[in-house]
Amino acid sequence: MIYRMAVQTEKLRERPTGDIILETKEIVKRFGGVIALAGVSVKIPRKWIVLLIGPNGSGKTTLVNVITGFLKPEEGKVIYEGKDITGIEPHIITKMGIVRTFQIPKPFINLTVLENLLAAYPPGPHENPYKAASKKSWINTEKKAVERAFDILKTLGMERIWNQKASELSGAELKLLEAGRALMSGAKLIIMDEPAAGVNPTKAHEIFSVIRRLREERGITFLIIEHRIDIAAQYVDYAYALHLGRLISQGSPQKVLNDKAVIESYIGS
Repeated sequence: MIYRMAVQTEKLRERPTGDIILETKEIVKRFGGVIALAGVSVKIPRKWIVLLIGPNGSGKTTLVNVITGFLKPEEGKVIYEGKDITGIEPHIITKMGIVRTFQIPKPFINLTVLENLLAAYPPGPHENPYKAASKKSWINTEKKAVERAFDILKTLGMERIWNQKASELSGAELKLLEAGRALMSGAKLIIMDEPAAGVNPTKAHEIFSVIRRLREERGITFLIIEHRIDIAAQYVDYAYALHLGRLISQGSPQKVLNDKAVIESYIGS
């Protein structure tokens, strides 16, 4: 359910401005006779936290799948840092700095928090069979990886549980671990699918507070799909609303959540 509300944020954004890190231009995606996306255009400025909302079946996940290369659109383009990345393989897009997390976290459950982060670190000399035998060729890389991991854990507030297995973490901690793995891989833009799903309101606020901290301290850009919009809207800079594959509203969280078309899309879904 969506509620009329007055959203308090540090700065209400009226339109995407400045350095645009990601843009979709008139994206069209069909599945047989069903039009999942009907000319969707969005802009995501660098270092902004952007919210993507809409009832089930509105096209949110399809749009993310197009952005991340899992689906190729019939029409339109995805522009990332000024380059056309439409239809590029997902693993290449990840290397370019666009990393997504999922509603249900998928860590290596038998590895520790630290080991999960290290597993996401880009390949180093130790993985080269010709260099692995020489410790001098990779020891500095491994040291930097561990230092980076602990630095990220500190930002996430998870440094005290670095040696805890992922299988022992709470739902909120697993969501933060996913964000940490994205950071370890070199993410510039993190796309998060319902980071507040399955956690209590207090923990949900903690997760979004960490997201804000990552934006402020590390300059990370976020695109977030979230159904708990009453919580998410308090932390984001800008919002887009989809319904039946079409963009029906955009602007400050306050504007979008009070938009009659958005409210009707939820009531009628």
